[in-house]
Amino acid sequence: VITCTLPDSAWALQSHGPPEGLYVHQMAHILFMAALGYLFWHTRSTQDLAHPGWKYLQLFCLLMICWNVLAFTGHQVLEMLGPQDLLDKNSWTERLSQPINFIKGLYFITKMDHFLIVPALGALVLSLRSFYHEARRGEGR
Repeated sequence: VITCTLPDSAWALQSHGPPEGLYVHQMAHILFMAALGYLFWHTRSTQDLAHPGWKYLQLFCLLMICWNVLAFTGHQVLEMLGPQDLLDKNSWTERLSQPINFIKGLYFITKMDHFLIVPALGALVLSLRSFYHEARRGEGR
């Protein structure tokens, strides 16, 4: 029970066993982006876009596509960094070593993926809430 409640690390960008784990994980990002792209296109071409629920769902799709691109990039950039580039690796105080170059800066930006995923999930909640309220109004008729 203790190991489930107190994990050693829970990072947004996970490292995987070389090289198969990373390949499969990156393919999953691509597949997820493709599915979100199809959902965006399908709702745009078949649904009533005047309803706010569909607009929030499309916003969710776009933000999650951007998040997948950022996460995909973060995984690739992490592979370019060496052990000397990260201080206190796998700890809450992990930081980049000096000097900061383009790759280290890009890695830092990709670690800020919560700026995309939190609004995306908020848009999904608003979308589902809108659909729920519409369904409840439909039951009252």
